[in-house]
Amino acid sequence: MTMIRDQLLRPIQEGILRSQGWLLLRKNALYGLSATRILVGVAMLGVLLTNFSSRHVLWGVGSFWAEPYRETNAFGGLVDLFGVESPALFTLMYLALIGVAVAVIIGWRTRLTTLLLALGMAALVERASPMGDQGDNIARIGLLLMVLMSTAEHWSLDARRRRLGEQRAARGELSVGMRFWHSMPVLPAWWTNLLHNGALIALACQIFILYTASALYKVQGSTWQAGTALYYPLSLHEYGVFPWLNSLVTGNPVLLTTLTYFSVYVQLFFAVGLLHPVTRRLALIGIVLLHGGIAVMMGLPWFSLAMLAFDAIFVSDRTYRFLERLAAAAGAPLRARLPGPLRRLLPPPQGQGDQTSPGSEAAAQQGESKKRGKGHEPKGQELKDRQSKDQKSTGKASKDETVGAGSRRR
Repeated sequence: MTMIRDQLLRPIQEGILRSQGWLLLRKNALYGLSATRILVGVAMLGVLLTNFSSRHVLWGVGSFWAEPYRETNAFGGLVDLFGVESPALFTLMYLALIGVAVAVIIGWRTRLTTLLLALGMAALVERASPMGDQGDNIARIGLLLMVLMSTAEHWSLDARRRRLGEQRAARGELSVGMRFWHSMPVLPAWWTNLLHNGALIALACQIFILYTASALYKVQGSTWQAGTALYYPLSLHEYGVFPWLNSLVTGNPVLLTTLTYFSVYVQLFFAVGLLHPVTRRLALIGIVLLHGGIAVMMGLPWFSLAMLAFDAIFVSDRTYRFLERLAAAAGAPLRARLPGPLRRLLPPPQGQGDQTSPGSEAAAQQGESKKRGKGHEPKGQELKDRQSKDQKSTGKASKDETVGAGSRRR
């Protein structure tokens, strides 16, 4: 009976141990979160730059039309952050928020700038809430969760500062305050791992809920069931960025119905599709095509980019490393032309930093010896030359040793 019970409980115990290891032993999705940081930063920067010319009408001194919305806004005093009377001061604050978005993209003081970007975008967008979209909402939620995660492990200035700090820490030159300054961990690893992975789970659940709820809401409508729902938004002049492309879809009933059902099924089965490597690739390709279509055919690029930014956490690290190698190989000529100070800001190419290390030399010698052991021994005249060189070096060494011994006796 005990054996049967152990057999039944073993899978549960192994699952619990794997879950504990996943939560406590390491930080997960570091490449994906680094991509998320860059993409969501670009999306927020795009919103700010494309609306720069109309900033006063949308959110500044000319946005008096949005006063009724601000009076009933649930964000309270945060909305008044940009409620300044001076257009010059508003523009200065607007430019500062653009600088914060750039800092998030390049990974400079990432936790602080991510928090500032989340608060700044919420304060700005909610001054005219009808002008926002769901991309602003998911970006706001995601940025707040990203404050709790390590999103600057790759492709960031923080990663470069951390590498320099690790070199100084190896020599025992860093205090706790300096470790914090160099973006190095100051808390126990198990605690930061738990915080990081917990926030990662919360972000993933937010994405799952968003897609599943959106799909379930769609299937309740008769136009979605009939496969004609996309006809109506694509026929609007406001969404006609490329009118000929929209007309191509709306004028073809088969294509229109296929795209309508495709958008529903991709969202409905996205979470389930991530459970297997093959279906995960299909789900990610489908979601990229979905948001790419929204960006091109409906003129919502920043919404689509914000959504794709958080979908990036589901791409495996192996895929990112492969893309990183391709990018490094393609950018090697350009990197060689950069000035020295600018080149040092970039992360070192993979495999380049160990070329002169003792470990790499030992590995090279070991590989050479293995080659010799596999039948690459010198033969004939080459073997005789090597033996004569060895005899000469041995004779020279013994002569030097004799002279040295004589000098010591004198």
